[in-house]
Amino acid sequence: MAYSLFSFVAVAHLALAAPMPQAASSMTSMATATASAATAMSAIAASTSAAAPATTAPAAAAATVVAAASTVATATTVSAGDLTVLNFALTLENLESTFYQQGLAKFTAADFQNLGLPTSVFTTFQSIAADEATHVLALQTLIQNKFGVNMAVPSCTYNFQAALANAQAFITTASVLERTGVQAYDGAAHLIAGNDVKNAAAAIGSVEARHSSFLNMLTGSAPNPGPFETELGVRPIVTIAAGLITACPYALPAAPFPALATNVGNTPTTPVAANTAITLMITPTAANIAAAGSAAAATTAIQNTALFCGWAYGISQIRTPITQVNTNGVVTQTCTIPAAIPMARFSQAVLFAVNADTDVTLDNDLNVVAGPATVFITV
Repeated sequence: MAYSLFSFVAVAHLALAAPMPQAASSMTSMATATASAATAMSAIAASTSAAAPATTAPAAAAATVVAAASTVATATTVSAGDLTVLNFALTLENLESTFYQQGLAKFTAADFQNLGLPTSVFTTFQSIAADEATHVLALQTLIQNKFGVNMAVPSCTYNFQAALANAQAFITTASVLERTGVQAYDGAAHLIAGNDVKNAAAAIGSVEARHSSFLNMLTGSAPNPGPFETELGVRPIVTIAAGLITACPYALPAAPFPALATNVGNTPTTPVAANTAITLMITPTAANIAAAGSAAAATTAIQNTALFCGWAYGISQIRTPITQVNTNGVVTQTCTIPAAIPMARFSQAVLFAVNADTDVTLDNDLNVVAGPATVFITV
């Protein structure tokens, strides 16, 4: 099955496993993570409103994640693949943490109140920012304890100019980042060998889901977009994050796909009904442009291979054909939103442009031409 429920169930089961007594080294790791989290909390508090109430949960949360990751019922497996997964998670958490720190340094409670939102929204964002900083510290500590010093990847440099243009843009971007985080943790579960790493991923991923539900409601969407989460593989996640990353001092685990957008249904407040024809907009990557010689040539080459719209929603997938019309040299591509998606009670679907009538799986995305994009659908 393309997006299997079993990986999610396995992670949930492992997260509930009874831990063994901790060793002294684990307690040292907990103390280090707790102290570091307290320092991060002070920095976040200093960069935001001085009058805002302090949040103490993240320091304890860091200790909990490290403790859970350090004590498991079976022998710990040291896997190079686990290091790749942890560093990929750290890449995303660094992005999120930096985004929230910069956003909360720029915006005040009044900026959100001007959007008609209660003062509690700002304090909730402070709590989320502290969570993300704690996730970074917990992952760094786990990587150091499991694989050694200097094995955790550093932060990248980011371009948040559009994402932080105003408070509404901040909220919209936060919603995308949190949704992506949930999809990434769920999608990476099957790649993890060590139970300790699975426990850490489950502990962090479930909090990302809580953040995402808050952002869904804040942006006018349902707290849960459907009965199941839509897992995404590494390359689709890199594609989403790439729009905010300027450069990294290390190689990302995959190259991004060409970006995909739609003319409608791209915000929670503008959902589209089933059987509506939507227009696809593809943006080639720098590598595509270099290979084709120009952006126009790269776009044409990509369009010529895009045959279907691949819709992923929860643990199901379906495809609809792409119709291509050439009007005086201008190519327009459209496809229709399947009625099966809202019938299954999904208000969001992940869209790919694909070159074959086959599923996009976590382990095989060779049929992807562009994407992913999120399309909001009327239920």
